[in-house]
Amino acid sequence: MKFFNAKRIGIFLAILIGSLIFGAIFDAVMTAKEKKNYPMDPRYAEYVTAASGEFGIPEAAIWAVCREESGFSSGLRSADGKIGLMQISPEIFTFVSTKLLETSYETGMLYDPATNLRVGTAYLAYLYERYGVWKTVFAAYTAGTEQVDTWLGNKKYVTSTGELRRLPSSVSSYVKRLDKALSLYQKLYNR
Repeated sequence: MKFFNAKRIGIFLAILIGSLIFGAIFDAVMTAKEKKNYPMDPRYAEYVTAASGEFGIPEAAIWAVCREESGFSSGLRSADGKIGLMQISPEIFTFVSTKLLETSYETGMLYDPATNLRVGTAYLAYLYERYGVWKTVFAAYTAGTEQVDTWLGNKKYVTSTGELRRLPSSVSSYVKRLDKALSLYQKLYNR
């Protein structure tokens, strides 16, 4: 009796093909589930693409911030006064509009998705240029640049490789959620 007879090879191939089919189906189902949890709202896709191109920020980062900050609600105003898709404060809006974009938008324009995405993405670009690491950018987006600069200046909050650590739990969990969302948007949509 041969070790590699036709029957054994047939069984092996059937198991192999079955495993490949199961794996492909499982991957498709999991990808669909992840896309449902990490969507790209088609109402804003054109604006996200435009802002990404203008400021050199990956679309995945913009989608991640919108998902986390507003759940894609352009009319949202938070209790602390942040507005729109990217939850921008009027102070940040004025800073970005006048200093970075050298234009004068009315604060009410924060509710306009195209304007909110453009200003929010310009701010992300400013933060990325300043810090160069997405986790630090996300920390600054939520806690502010002054606070992040304070942490970066204190060895207690910085690893030997220059990464932030021991952040307040609200900031730390925010950064983790955004970092995960950024990774998933990149994986799911190649953006």
